[in-house]
Amino acid sequence: GSYPEYARPDNGVRWGSERFMFDNRWVVPYNPCFTKKYGAHINVEIAGGVRAIKYLAKYLYKGSDRATLAVPGEYNEIEATLQGRYIGPSQAIWRLMGYATHEEKPAVMLLPFHLKGEHRVTFRVNQDQEDVASGIENQSSVFLDWMKYNAAHADGRDLFYSDFPMHYTHVKNRGWRLRKKGHTIGRMPVAIPRQGERFYLRSLLTVKRGASSYEDLYIVDGVTYTTPSAACRAWGLTYDDSEWITLYNEVKDTTPDASLRYQFAVNLADSEILDPQRIWDLFQDNFTDDCLYRIRTMGDTLLLSPDDWCDEEHRIDYGLWLLGENLRDFGMDFAGARIRGSRHRWVDQRVNVLISEALDFDQEVEAESNRQSVSQLSMGQHAAYDIIVDTIDNNRRPNSFFLHGPTGTGKTFLYKSLCHLFNSRGQIVLFVASSGIASLLLPNDSTAHSRFKIPIECTEQSFCNVRAQSDLADLLRQTDLIIWDEVTMQNKHNFTA
Repeated sequence: GSYPEYARPDNGVRWGSERFMFDNRWVVPYNPCFTKKYGAHINVEIAGGVRAIKYLAKYLYKGSDRATLAVPGEYNEIEATLQGRYIGPSQAIWRLMGYATHEEKPAVMLLPFHLKGEHRVTFRVNQDQEDVASGIENQSSVFLDWMKYNAAHADGRDLFYSDFPMHYTHVKNRGWRLRKKGHTIGRMPVAIPRQGERFYLRSLLTVKRGASSYEDLYIVDGVTYTTPSAACRAWGLTYDDSEWITLYNEVKDTTPDASLRYQFAVNLADSEILDPQRIWDLFQDNFTDDCLYRIRTMGDTLLLSPDDWCDEEHRIDYGLWLLGENLRDFGMDFAGARIRGSRHRWVDQRVNVLISEALDFDQEVEAESNRQSVSQLSMGQHAAYDIIVDTIDNNRRPNSFFLHGPTGTGKTFLYKSLCHLFNSRGQIVLFVASSGIASLLLPNDSTAHSRFKIPIECTEQSFCNVRAQSDLADLLRQTDLIIWDEVTMQNKHNFTA
């Protein structure tokens, strides 16, 4: 196995009380040197394969620890649970001081490849057509420079393209040079069969060393072929499902599980896999590695779940159901894909808790609160109120307003009046503030950094860490009004991040 089996001898040494005695068998694995130096338990493992690195990468990039908070209420149409970050004191000070959380080495160089005449070129908008055509002829690429080096030198012809960066370094506009120091590994981007000849070109680069031109790359046993696919057939790379097995063996340890399932669905829809069921059986653990996590955190449930099912059976069946969802995007079902489908029906019960929380109000109560607050607005407050409402209702531009006034002039009262109006219509209003103390004065408020994922050290190049398909992105798309209190205390880059 990949895990050590600890001896933990029962040598008679015991510690405890009358209720329970501990011996060596109860001691957790630890590193004595690190325990003494840091005064804490530190896990030490040896990465024996790429799969361990994939797990480590997911662990590093998944973010902070999660804590689940249940919010009870007088009525609860949807039982809302909100997952949030839990950051303890040690992690907080580590992040605030900007210390590194991990280090990655050696460097990885992305090795682009392309069909003949399809390399990327750059030109200025005002260039004439002749200059553009000349640039296309003269500009090179990393891939073309590799073949040029092999044509001019014999020392690198025994290397695959992906191994070249280990011994050579690429200099822009100068080509490849012999590496004098450092260590870099090369990786070619993944290509899938629906990309046609590009997929077969990548396959050729995994078996052909030291190509000096496209023509040389397409030579097999002295015969020059005209296309990568023809050369692959001559190599015997396309007679069975071996190229699919090679493909999934290559990407399974580096590709997220959802992407791997989607790629399999694409392959089933666009390409001829001779035995799809065999491919699923070989790689089902990789296709479904994230399924138990999804079941536990995303709310998907199984209808009529068998009582005797174990976690593994749930994981595999749910993975098949998710694959079926991908296949439906391409107008296919399991029968058409020639693969055994899920045995039970799953239901997606995922709810955007952020939107549910933002809409957690009684519209009639909000309407009454709005009528009362509007009647108390001063002339200046009413003027600002009318302009803001008219701008939002008619989608006018510009639609940003700066409300300025000394303390006690009713800015917060105006904010709440606007909130009552839009909430009474069933629209979403977000309150944010520059500080946590200020956020306590407004309903359902939070700091701007927390709500919009603004980096603490925000620069001109910074951006908010909001994924396009996340719950927060969906909330922002459905928000009608954002009220930002104490906005003058913010760094100007916070608004462009």
